[in-house]
Amino acid sequence: MATLGIKRAWVARIGDDGKVITGINGINGDASDKDGLFLIDESSSYGIASANMTNLQGALSDIYGSNKLVYKAAAKGNAQTVLTVNHLPAEIKQRLLGAVADSRGGFTINGKANSNNRIALLVESADAFDEQKPVYFGFFQGIVTEATENVATNDASEKRTTDALTFGHLERGEEGFGKRYFSWVSNFDKQKMFDDIFPSATGSSVTPSTTPTK
Repeated sequence: MATLGIKRAWVARIGDDGKVITGINGINGDASDKDGLFLIDESSSYGIASANMTNLQGALSDIYGSNKLVYKAAAKGNAQTVLTVNHLPAEIKQRLLGAVADSRGGFTINGKANSNNRIALLVESADAFDEQKPVYFGFFQGIVTEATENVATNDASEKRTTDALTFGHLERGEEGFGKRYFSWVSNFDKQKMFDDIFPSATGSSVTPSTTPTK
């Protein structure tokens, strides 16, 4: 099916036990945080520009027998998402990347992704011909990278950049990389979707945030 636009996304840090990390070590870095989710929308981040999901399936290989093409062997894709956000809060972005803080306002650039910093992602779009019917793309866990940043001088126009982060998704047991959800399917349950993508999360971030995150 086709989709229309992108409305928002949620992210959370995932621990070794597969559960959402809350509190000071969670995505929000706040000891009082009992939810562990950060909502990316126009209030917190000036909105999302795009979520480009690729390699959701691998390539097919031809299998021949008896002088005929008899089968297509299916390779597994290396699923990833490039999430482009207009303005992620700086500390949230660094926690997504797993960058180490130096307690002086700095975050280390060491040339290597943090493979132990796992992030779950849920993206909301809509049916192409009915924007009142949400469509969701959820990914259980992955490693977030940002290989390049480019700043340029303002001239007659402002040279504003965006935050373009690549999520290299990982599989969760036998469940694969994640799931698609269609809100109009008869047995769809929004809370159960959140519980699936963000295990142990309370689900309080199911509704849009109304307070900008600094």
